[in-house]
Amino acid sequence: MTATPRPSPQEVRVLPGDCYAGRTALVTGAGSGIGRAVALRLVELGASVIGVGRRLSPLQETAALAPASDRLRVETLNIRDRPAADAFVSALPALDLLVNNAGGQFVAAASDTSPRGFGSVLDLNLTATAAVIEAARRPLGAAGGRVVTLSLSAPERGIAGLAHSTTARAAIAALTATAAREWHGEGIRLFCLAPGTVRTAGVADEVAGDVLERAVARSLLGRDTSLAEVAEWVAALGSGALDVFSGTLFEIDGGSGLVDAASSLLAADG
Repeated sequence: MTATPRPSPQEVRVLPGDCYAGRTALVTGAGSGIGRAVALRLVELGASVIGVGRRLSPLQETAALAPASDRLRVETLNIRDRPAADAFVSALPALDLLVNNAGGQFVAAASDTSPRGFGSVLDLNLTATAAVIEAARRPLGAAGGRVVTLSLSAPERGIAGLAHSTTARAAIAALTATAAREWHGEGIRLFCLAPGTVRTAGVADEVAGDVLERAVARSLLGRDTSLAEVAEWVAALGSGALDVFSGTLFEIDGGSGLVDAASSLLAADG
Protein backbone atom coordinates (compact mmCIF):
# COMPACT_ATOMS: atom_id res chain seq x y z
CA MET A 1 0.00 0.00 0.00
CA THR A 2 1.30 3.47 -0.91
CA ALA A 3 1.26 5.87 2.00
CA THR A 4 -0.67 9.11 1.65
CA PRO A 5 1.78 12.03 1.93
CA ARG A 6 1.53 14.02 5.11
CA PRO A 7 0.75 17.71 4.43
CA SER A 8 3.18 20.40 5.50
CA PRO A 9 2.44 22.47 8.62
CA GLN A 10 1.48 25.43 6.43
CA GLU A 11 -0.98 23.34 4.43
CA VAL A 12 -2.98 22.33 7.51
CA ARG A 13 -3.27 25.87 8.89
CA VAL A 14 -6.78 26.90 7.93
CA LEU A 15 -7.83 29.25 10.74
CA PRO A 16 -7.59 33.04 10.38
CA GLY A 17 -4.67 34.53 12.27
CA ASP A 18 -6.68 36.60 14.75
CA CYS A 19 -9.56 34.24 15.50
CA TYR A 20 -8.54 33.85 19.15
CA ALA A 21 -7.94 37.52 19.87
CA GLY A 22 -9.28 38.40 23.31
CA ARG A 23 -9.73 34.76 24.32
CA THR A 24 -8.05 32.81 27.13
CA ALA A 25 -6.98 29.17 26.91
CA LEU A 26 -5.59 26.76 29.50
CA VAL A 27 -3.40 23.93 28.16
CA THR A 28 -2.28 21.12 30.45
CA GLY A 29 0.92 19.26 29.69
CA ALA A 30 2.22 22.27 27.75
CA GLY A 31 5.90 21.52 28.28
CA SER A 32 6.39 19.19 25.33
CA GLY A 33 4.88 17.36 22.38
CA ILE A 34 1.22 17.96 21.61
CA GLY A 35 0.70 20.35 24.51
CA ARG A 36 3.57 22.56 23.37
CA ALA A 37 2.36 22.55 19.75
CA VAL A 38 -1.18 23.45 20.81
CA ALA A 39 -0.08 26.25 23.15
CA LEU A 40 2.13 27.82 20.49
CA ARG A 41 -0.55 27.60 17.80
CA LEU A 42 -3.14 29.23 20.05
CA VAL A 43 -0.72 32.09 20.75
CA GLU A 44 -0.20 32.48 17.00
CA LEU A 45 -3.97 32.78 16.63
CA GLY A 46 -4.13 35.60 19.16
CA ALA A 47 -5.06 33.78 22.38
CA SER A 48 -3.73 34.48 25.84
CA VAL A 49 -2.54 31.04 26.90
CA ILE A 50 -1.83 29.57 30.32
CA GLY A 51 0.41 26.55 29.90
CA VAL A 52 0.79 24.21 32.87
CA GLY A 53 2.79 21.08 33.59
CA ARG A 54 4.70 19.29 36.31
CA ARG A 55 8.16 20.64 35.48
CA LEU A 56 9.13 24.28 35.01
CA SER A 57 12.11 23.84 32.67
CA PRO A 58 10.15 22.34 29.72
CA LEU A 59 7.44 24.95 30.21
CA GLN A 60 10.03 27.70 30.00
CA GLU A 61 11.32 26.15 26.76
CA THR A 62 7.79 26.32 25.37
CA ALA A 63 7.48 29.96 26.44
CA ALA A 64 10.77 30.80 24.72
CA LEU A 65 9.32 29.54 21.42
CA ALA A 66 6.15 31.62 21.60
CA PRO A 67 5.75 34.25 18.87
CA ALA A 68 4.25 36.63 21.43
CA SER A 69 5.79 35.86 24.81
CA ASP A 70 3.50 38.28 26.63
CA ARG A 71 0.53 36.06 25.76
CA LEU A 72 1.95 32.77 27.06
CA ARG A 73 2.13 32.38 30.81
CA VAL A 74 3.54 29.15 32.20
CA GLU A 75 2.95 27.70 35.67
CA THR A 76 3.89 24.43 37.34
CA LEU A 77 0.84 22.36 38.18
CA ASN A 78 0.36 18.64 38.72
CA ILE A 79 -3.25 17.87 37.85
CA ARG A 80 -3.12 14.82 40.15
CA ASP A 81 -2.71 17.20 43.09
CA ARG A 82 -6.46 17.69 43.49
CA PRO A 83 -6.48 20.64 45.92
CA ALA A 84 -3.86 22.58 43.95
CA ALA A 85 -5.45 21.86 40.56
CA ASP A 86 -8.95 22.69 41.77
CA ALA A 87 -7.81 25.96 43.36
CA PHE A 88 -5.84 27.01 40.27
CA VAL A 89 -8.48 26.23 37.67
CA SER A 90 -11.57 27.35 39.58
CA ALA A 91 -9.93 30.72 40.37
CA LEU A 92 -9.76 31.68 36.68
CA PRO A 93 -12.29 34.47 36.07
CA ALA A 94 -13.31 33.16 32.65
CA LEU A 95 -12.01 30.50 30.29
CA ASP A 96 -12.71 30.24 26.57
CA LEU A 97 -10.87 26.96 26.01
CA LEU A 98 -9.62 24.14 28.23
CA VAL A 99 -7.25 21.71 26.52
CA ASN A 100 -6.73 18.50 28.50
CA ASN A 101 -3.46 17.19 27.14
CA ALA A 102 -1.67 16.04 30.31
CA GLY A 103 -1.59 12.27 30.25
CA GLY A 104 0.60 9.26 29.88
CA GLN A 105 0.86 5.51 29.95
CA PHE A 106 3.31 2.66 29.59
CA VAL A 107 3.14 -0.42 27.42
CA ALA A 108 2.54 -3.68 29.30
CA ALA A 109 0.23 -6.65 29.08
CA ALA A 110 -2.80 -6.30 31.34
CA SER A 111 -1.73 -9.35 33.35
CA ASP A 112 1.70 -7.78 33.93
CA THR A 113 0.34 -4.44 35.13
CA SER A 114 0.24 -3.93 38.88
CA PRO A 115 -2.87 -2.48 40.54
CA ARG A 116 -0.79 0.57 41.45
CA GLY A 117 0.38 1.06 37.87
CA PHE A 118 -3.12 0.59 36.49
CA GLY A 119 -4.53 3.03 39.03
CA SER A 120 -1.89 5.68 38.33
CA VAL A 121 -2.62 5.70 34.60
CA LEU A 122 -6.36 5.68 35.25
CA ASP A 123 -6.03 8.57 37.67
CA LEU A 124 -3.96 10.75 35.35
CA ASN A 125 -5.97 10.14 32.19
CA LEU A 126 -9.44 9.90 33.71
CA THR A 127 -10.14 10.98 37.27
CA ALA A 128 -7.64 13.84 37.50
CA THR A 129 -8.69 15.08 34.06
CA ALA A 130 -12.35 14.80 35.06
CA ALA A 131 -11.62 16.86 38.17
CA VAL A 132 -9.99 19.59 36.06
CA ILE A 133 -13.03 19.68 33.77
CA GLU A 134 -15.36 20.02 36.77
CA ALA A 135 -13.19 22.75 38.32
CA ALA A 136 -13.32 24.65 35.03
CA ARG A 137 -17.12 24.55 34.76
CA ARG A 138 -17.72 27.98 36.28
CA PRO A 139 -15.03 29.86 34.29
CA LEU A 140 -16.05 28.01 31.13
CA GLY A 141 -19.67 28.93 31.71
CA ALA A 142 -18.72 32.57 32.19
CA ALA A 143 -17.23 32.64 28.69
CA GLY A 144 -19.39 30.09 26.89
CA GLY A 145 -16.20 28.09 26.57
CA ARG A 146 -15.13 24.79 25.07
CA VAL A 147 -13.23 21.75 26.29
CA VAL A 148 -10.99 19.62 24.09
CA THR A 149 -9.58 16.46 25.68
CA LEU A 150 -6.87 14.48 23.90
CA SER A 151 -7.56 10.77 23.57
CA LEU A 152 -6.43 7.69 21.62
CA SER A 153 -7.76 6.34 18.36
CA ALA A 154 -10.66 3.89 18.87
CA PRO A 155 -10.13 3.40 22.63
CA GLU A 156 -13.35 1.41 22.94
CA ARG A 157 -11.87 -1.35 20.76
CA GLY A 158 -8.95 -1.95 23.10
CA ILE A 159 -5.24 -1.98 22.34
CA ALA A 160 -3.15 -4.87 23.62
CA GLY A 161 -0.50 -3.34 25.87
CA LEU A 162 -2.63 -0.35 26.88
CA ALA A 163 -5.47 -1.80 28.94
CA HIS A 164 -5.11 0.96 31.52
CA SER A 165 -5.02 3.81 29.01
CA THR A 166 -7.79 2.56 26.73
CA THR A 167 -10.01 2.07 29.79
CA ALA A 168 -9.36 5.64 30.86
CA ARG A 169 -9.77 7.15 27.38
CA ALA A 170 -12.99 5.30 26.63
CA ALA A 171 -14.35 6.51 29.96
CA ILE A 172 -13.32 10.13 29.36
CA ALA A 173 -15.13 10.00 26.00
CA ALA A 174 -18.27 8.88 27.85
CA LEU A 175 -17.79 11.66 30.40
CA THR A 176 -17.40 14.18 27.57
CA ALA A 177 -20.69 13.09 26.02
CA THR A 178 -22.45 13.16 29.40
CA ALA A 179 -21.16 16.62 30.34
CA ALA A 180 -22.14 17.87 26.88
CA ARG A 181 -25.72 16.79 27.63
CA GLU A 182 -25.76 18.29 31.12
CA TRP A 183 -23.92 21.57 30.47
CA HIS A 184 -25.26 22.61 27.07
CA GLY A 185 -27.57 25.15 28.69
CA GLU A 186 -24.49 26.95 30.02
CA GLY A 187 -23.08 27.38 26.53
CA ILE A 188 -20.24 24.90 27.13
CA ARG A 189 -19.19 22.54 24.32
CA LEU A 190 -16.99 19.50 24.95
CA PHE A 191 -15.02 17.34 22.52
CA CYS A 192 -12.53 14.49 22.49
CA LEU A 193 -9.78 14.48 19.88
CA ALA A 194 -8.10 11.16 19.09
CA PRO A 195 -4.96 11.36 16.95
CA GLY A 196 -3.32 8.32 15.42
CA THR A 197 0.42 7.86 15.84
CA VAL A 198 2.05 11.19 16.67
CA ARG A 199 5.83 10.89 16.79
CA THR A 200 6.64 12.80 19.95
CA ALA A 201 9.50 12.14 22.36
CA GLY A 202 6.99 10.86 24.90
CA VAL A 203 5.55 8.31 22.48
CA ALA A 204 9.06 7.20 21.52
CA ASP A 205 9.79 6.56 25.20
CA GLU A 206 6.63 4.47 25.59
CA VAL A 207 6.57 2.40 22.39
CA ALA A 208 9.37 0.68 20.47
CA GLY A 209 10.12 2.30 17.12
CA ASP A 210 9.43 -0.79 15.03
CA VAL A 211 6.06 -1.22 16.72
CA LEU A 212 5.15 2.39 15.89
CA GLU A 213 6.20 1.91 12.26
CA ARG A 214 4.08 -1.22 12.03
CA ALA A 215 1.03 0.59 13.41
CA VAL A 216 1.49 3.46 10.95
CA ALA A 217 1.94 1.08 8.01
CA ARG A 218 -1.27 -0.76 8.94
CA SER A 219 -3.38 2.40 9.01
CA LEU A 220 -5.78 2.99 6.16
CA LEU A 221 -3.74 5.90 4.78
CA GLY A 222 -0.38 4.48 5.81
CA ARG A 223 0.67 7.67 7.57
CA ASP A 224 1.03 9.20 11.00
CA THR A 225 -0.61 12.33 12.41
CA SER A 226 1.51 15.48 12.62
CA LEU A 227 1.76 17.85 15.55
CA ALA A 228 0.57 20.65 13.27
CA GLU A 229 -2.59 18.72 12.40
CA VAL A 230 -3.39 18.01 16.05
CA ALA A 231 -2.82 21.65 17.02
CA GLU A 232 -5.04 22.94 14.20
CA TRP A 233 -7.84 20.54 15.09
CA VAL A 234 -7.69 21.56 18.74
CA ALA A 235 -7.80 25.21 17.75
CA ALA A 236 -10.67 24.63 15.32
CA LEU A 237 -12.76 22.79 17.92
CA GLY A 238 -12.09 25.53 20.44
CA SER A 239 -12.80 28.37 18.01
CA GLY A 240 -16.56 27.85 17.75
CA ALA A 241 -16.39 26.97 14.05
CA LEU A 242 -17.46 23.41 14.86
CA ASP A 243 -20.10 24.17 17.48
CA VAL A 244 -22.65 22.18 15.50
CA PHE A 245 -21.00 19.28 17.36
CA SER A 246 -20.77 18.64 21.10
CA GLY A 247 -19.86 15.55 23.07
CA THR A 248 -18.20 14.09 19.98
CA LEU A 249 -15.02 12.00 19.65
CA PHE A 250 -13.08 12.98 16.52
CA GLU A 251 -10.52 10.47 15.25
CA ILE A 252 -7.78 12.16 13.20
CA ASP A 253 -5.84 8.95 12.74
CA GLY A 254 -5.42 8.21 9.04
CA GLY A 255 -8.16 5.60 9.30
CA SER A 256 -6.27 3.62 11.98
CA GLY A 257 -9.43 2.97 13.97
CA LEU A 258 -11.26 1.61 10.93
CA VAL A 259 -8.69 -1.12 10.34
CA ASP A 260 -7.63 -1.66 13.97
CA ALA A 261 -4.08 -0.64 13.10
CA ALA A 262 -2.99 -0.23 16.72
CA SER A 263 -4.47 -3.57 17.79
CA SER A 264 -1.27 -4.36 19.69
CA LEU A 265 1.65 -2.33 20.95
CA LEU A 266 3.27 -5.42 22.39
CA ALA A 267 6.29 -6.12 20.20
CA ALA A 268 5.99 -9.88 20.69
CA ASP A 269 2.50 -9.91 19.14
CA GLY A 270 3.82 -8.71 15.79
